[in-house]
Amino acid sequence: MKWSEYATLAQKSLEKFYQADTEEQFLNNFYPINNIEEDNKVFNYWWLAHLVEVRLDAYLRTKQQADLDVAEWTYAHNKNRNGGTLVHDFYDDMLWNALAAFRLYKVTGKSVYLDDAKLVWQDLVDTGWNDTMGGGFAWRRPQMYYKNTPVNAPFIILACWLYNELQEQKYLDWAIKTYEWQTKILVRADGFVEDGINRLEDGAIDREWKFTYNQGVYIGASLELYRITKDIKYLEMANKTAEVSLQELTENGIFKEEGSGGDEGLFKGIFYRYFTDLIEETNNQSFRDFVTSSCQVLVDHAMVDGYLLMGMNWKEKPSSQIPYSAELSGMIALEMAAKLEK
Repeated sequence: MKWSEYATLAQKSLEKFYQADTEEQFLNNFYPINNIEEDNKVFNYWWLAHLVEVRLDAYLRTKQQADLDVAEWTYAHNKNRNGGTLVHDFYDDMLWNALAAFRLYKVTGKSVYLDDAKLVWQDLVDTGWNDTMGGGFAWRRPQMYYKNTPVNAPFIILACWLYNELQEQKYLDWAIKTYEWQTKILVRADGFVEDGINRLEDGAIDREWKFTYNQGVYIGASLELYRITKDIKYLEMANKTAEVSLQELTENGIFKEEGSGGDEGLFKGIFYRYFTDLIEETNNQSFRDFVTSSCQVLVDHAMVDGYLLMGMNWKEKPSSQIPYSAELSGMIALEMAAKLEK
């Protein structure tokens, strides 16, 4: 099968394994469901943002209106379930949704999506930045002292996109300011990106939390600033982070399992998204080979009754309960492999 065929199969597999009985729930959080009330108790607002993006990936690949309709419906469903707004206690959740909103705007031209993205950006600027740890955006409103990569790097990406669209200097100024803080505080000299700082109000960096999505969004942030400024230092940093990620976080050509909780299931997919963007910019053959070889491992272990059930560990057949965040990671990775196939 071609990667585009695997990507289409992955899109179908999400409904096969995770479709819920009610429109409000939309997708079950796990497969299989053991206790429907308990298993679906959590509203995974940020997972759905990535579902919007991967549905949009499908549309950009197939040009089928039905795929765009699903992306827009998913976005509306997620926003409505959050009270009709993207505003949330978790700044990172807001940003994942704002990135999805901006991408929908670029495809559809509908101003509501741009307005949502601008609203999130402004709310971060108005309420999320403070001088604790020398600056940076907080992770969530009730914990303003804790700063982390999953907020600051996506903010940079969003700010760059808004600058490109609107040509207002404030967006670029904030992107550079945030990038300088992020790089100084949470990026090692070798380019590896740490998760966060001051979580326990002790000024410590959480060095034991080595997550793929932190590397991915920093690669994305570096790449966007390179494209705007043409300053080679940003591209060099993106490449450095990509190299050290593959050195430190992989084993036998595949990313190591990052945890047993649901959220960790999504991390790999986010890396693949921005890593693929870097590959398209640089045409690095070894990076391209990693995407295709690791995706081959994924599909070799994920096939179940003609569908793809993608678990937390791509080197193993899926077992026990699998969160749909893990299915999403696989979907994103396969959409990226299909993108590189062109």
